[in-house]
Amino acid sequence: MRWLVVLVVACHTAAPPASTLPRDGQLLDHEATFVPAERYRGKVVVLDFWAGWCEDCRKMVPALARLSDAFASRGLLVVGVNAGEHVDDATRYAHELGITYPIVFDPELAYSDRVGASDLPVLLVIDRTGTIVHRSRRLDEDTLGAIRKVLE
Repeated sequence: MRWLVVLVVACHTAAPPASTLPRDGQLLDHEATFVPAERYRGKVVVLDFWAGWCEDCRKMVPALARLSDAFASRGLLVVGVNAGEHVDDATRYAHELGITYPIVFDPELAYSDRVGASDLPVLLVIDRTGTIVHRSRRLDEDTLGAIRKVLE
């Protein structure tokens, strides 16, 4: 007797990363949930998706702090988005790392998934219209060039 084995493989195709900040997506600050598309409208923003367990994220903090300090007068807002950790843990990690720029929280990864920032670290450069103009896993020359361009 011969057996015919059929293997069915289900593919999960992730949605492509968002090209703009979701108008209904929410993050949490220390006070309440908010919609980043509304809060950051009209601003140039770098969203840094990070977690305390992520060694590459931790290594990027000093460079992001310098970026924030250097470009704040030109209108850049750097925001750390803690992805997937409890608010108390994320706050403790931020303190340990010496993060000086604002942090917000995405404990359930819902927002991170929607903008394609699940594989940490991820930097998103957002222009004044809420368009994601650049995404990177590091603060490199391409990222700096994108920031300078949208600040002009």
